[in-house]
Amino acid sequence: MSKAITIPTLCMVAILLLSMLLCAMSCPLPTFNDVTPVEPHRIVEEVAKVNAVENCTGPREEDCLMRRTLVDHLDYIYTNKNGNL
Repeated sequence: MSKAITIPTLCMVAILLLSMLLCAMSCPLPTFNDVTPVEPHRIVEEVAKVNAVENCTGPREEDCLMRRTLVDHLDYIYTNKNGNL
């Protein structure tokens, strides 16, 4: 290629890259001020209280046991302090 074609091409590429950079910088960053944090420990404690009162007998025994197992598993995950996660 000749220098007459290479220099204008490089200038056009540089102008395009700079314009993309300026466009990306001019966009405002998203703020998450309206997001409320989830409190998993409180939810798990409330479910645990309900399950403690609930008696797992009768025709829905399997569902009750599955819920209790899930609560226990979530409690283990959120209270595990070993850092193995």
